[in-house]
Formats: sequence, structure tokens, C-alpha cells
Amino acid sequence: MSFITAHSFIFNGLNSADFGVTIGWIDSQADVSANGLNRELKKTACTNKTKSNVYGAETAEPISFHFSIVKEDGKELTRPESIKINRWLTSSAFPQPLKFNDCDAYPLHYYAVCTQINDIMAGGRLVGKELTFETNSSFAFSGPEKKTFVITETDNCFYLNNSADTDNGIYYPAVTISTKSDTVVIENVTDQKSVTVHTQKLKADANGNKVLTLDSEHMTVTDNDGRLIPAGDLGWDTDYESPVRSGNKLDYIYWLRLLQGMNTFEVSGACTLTIEYEFPRKAGCL
Repeated sequence: MSFITAHSFIFNGLNSADFGVTIGWIDSQADVSANGLNRELKKTACTNKTKSNVYGAETAEPISFHFSIVKEDGKELTRPESIKINRWLTSSAFPQPLKFNDCDAYPLHYYAVCTQINDIMAGGRLVGKELTFETNSSFAFSGPEKKTFVITETDNCFYLNNSADTDNGIYYPAVTISTKSDTVVIENVTDQKSVTVHTQKLKADANGNKVLTLDSEHMTVTDNDGRLIPAGDLGWDTDYESPVRSGNKLDYIYWLRLLQGMNTFEVSGACTLTIEYEFPRKAGCL
């Protein structure tokens, strides 16, 4: 059910089994203390009061993993094998997907950097490596999901359920729009907010579609080649307005988000929407 029971793991797209090693425990026990579930109160002491002023709780630290790897056949690691493993584990200075092959029916993954590699010696032989992975979050993540909706004049409504374990229940997805329309308006009816995108200045692909991706988490808009699109090319200028069902208009940019529970969306302008998300889970490191 976790890295404790897993025999192998996948990091940065490669499986530890491909290197002939398995997760093992050498003179150590599993450390699950840095599980991302510990929180600290933000408070100020009051000398003339019996209670402190509390301003909320924040996660004390992200999740980290400490475990060892050994050869599956129990033999020592050769120098070429050691170099190959080191090269793999240090191949990126930025968080990469980390998944433990624990055969659990509810798979999870993390984003981590291998920050420590200690060689384990026995009788003058290299028998394993002790590893530390530090993640960039106090959450694990469920498998990435992608949902596509074809929007027409008669079929312009769809629904998305947000079950993310974020502290405030809000999740920011990535939305890719492919359209021949000059204007697309996407409204989250549940949130009572919308965003309007004008595409007249965008270059069409071979099929005549203009493709752009709204990444709400990072607050960026990119084209089909991953290049940033200037706000002015989307009609996001001082005259910007975006209508909502209530009849009001927003004069600021609304980055699409999912509120906790079921969200109802309405879209104006024929297009195909692809929404990508991976919900965070308060699973700790187990």
C-alpha cells in the first residue's frame, strides 16, 4: 500500500527494476515522519491574554522518503552499475514524477528530487544505496485525467466534479481550446465567473483551428507549440469584459477553477475543450 511494501519504483520515467535493483531495508526502519500531514499554527503571543492570536495553520514540511535499494540477486553493485544508477537518480535538478509499484488499487504519485545518495558498504563491497527523495508538496496526487468536450450551439454545457483535497477545496486545471470561432466564453456557472478569449490574432493550424492552453495554476496562456501568447492577442486589454449568466460583466481576468464538488460550465463559441487535472490527495507517504 506504500513505498514500505513496494518492491520497485518509477522515477523520471524509468523503473528501478530496469537497473536490477529492488527496494530493501538494511539496518534501518521505514521513516514516515515527514509525511506532509504535520501543521504549524501561525500565532502571536499575548502577554495580557490567556489565549494566543491564531491566524491559521500551515503545512510544516513537504513529504520526503528515505529507503534503500539493493540488487535483486543480493550481489554487490559493480562500478558501472553504480554509475548508471547515480546518473539516473541525479538526472534532474527539478521535481520529477515518483511512483511506487505497490500494487495498490488506488495508485498515487509524487513529484520529487533525489537529494541524497549514500553508498552502503559491507565487507568492503558496495551492497546497496540509501536514498532520500524530497517532494515539492505535502500532497500525493491521483492519476492524471483528461476530459474532452465538443461544444456546439445546441450542446454547450458540461459538468466536472472536483474531489481534490486542497485546503480550500479549490483546484486550478489546464484547459486547451481548439476553435475556429473568433470569440470563446467559458463560464463556471457554479463559481458565477467567466473568461473571454478573442482569437482573431492567433495563427490557425493546418485544419483551420486556433489552439491555446489556459494553465490556471501557473497563470499562463500558450499556443500549440508551447509559446507564451501575449495578453493583448487574446483581447485582454483595458477594455476587457466577460459576461456571466446573471447579466453582470467581469472586468478582470478570471483563471478557470473548480470549486469543491460538482461544477457546471456553459460555453459560448463552437470549440473543443480538453481539461487536464490530477487531484491532490492527503495520503501522506503511505
